[in-house]
Amino acid sequence: MPKEYTIEKKNQYGETFYAVYEFGTYPRSSVLAGQTRKSFVGGFDTEAEAIATYSTASIGYRDACNTVSHLPDEPDLYM
Repeated sequence: MPKEYTIEKKNQYGETFYAVYEFGTYPRSSVLAGQTRKSFVGGFDTEAEAIATYSTASIGYRDACNTVSHLPDEPDLYM
């Protein structure tokens, strides 16, 4: 299965860079099991550099859309 990537323009501390994210699925051992996993894989100074390295990536923001509504709503033990 081919990996999915996005290239997202970021502005942080007055600097602009292009972040690349890989999308996959959280493993069964995770509380987010089966949901979309968005992992940072690298940053580039220009969009052209990011595209040259990740030519199949989509350009623009993509939300992982994860939810924790399946977890029990119990009080925290250490409040």
